[in-house]
Amino acid sequence: MPKATIQIKSKSRVRNRGEVFTNTREVDNILALTQATSNRYWRFLEPACGNGNFLEAILKQRLDHLKQDRLEWHPKNREFSVLKILSTIYGVDIAEDNIAECKKRLRSVVFDYLPKKTSKEFLLAMDEILDTNLIVGDMLNGKDKIFFTEYSTPAKNLFKRKVFALTDMEAGIDKVIKEYPLVSYKELNNGK
Repeated sequence: MPKATIQIKSKSRVRNRGEVFTNTREVDNILALTQATSNRYWRFLEPACGNGNFLEAILKQRLDHLKQDRLEWHPKNREFSVLKILSTIYGVDIAEDNIAECKKRLRSVVFDYLPKKTSKEFLLAMDEILDTNLIVGDMLNGKDKIFFTEYSTPAKNLFKRKVFALTDMEAGIDKVIKEYPLVSYKELNNGK
């Protein structure tokens, strides 16, 4: 039986922000009705991610699928494959503490799936992806301040990053705000 999640942190947060967290049962039921995890590399955005109930469930399901792929889950490919999945998951929330908790939860999921010993470069790359993909922002009144980093993987162990403005994306404008050079995942956080 899935564990229940906390649905409110405080009455004042509900009153001031309308903050109510989705229970694990509802998360599982909603994901069962969608294709959010049918392709482990589809991009997924949770525009009011809270502390990460949906994102955690999606990451777990995608990692479960990844473990079934002998080539991608091979020890030589595993770290890069996990980062590829992580780089497709995006979340925005108005509360800084929720984003911090969401990052912590997703890190914990990754550590549940990986062996105890992971490379320092993997850990740094994971933190870089979490920092760019889980952001504090207001999807109703602050869209002009929200930017997303798109990670693509044109070759094994390499990432290409492009930054887009949410307002351009919503308007159908394919305008790159910033583009980073192709880089190995082991050097992902070096070229900020």
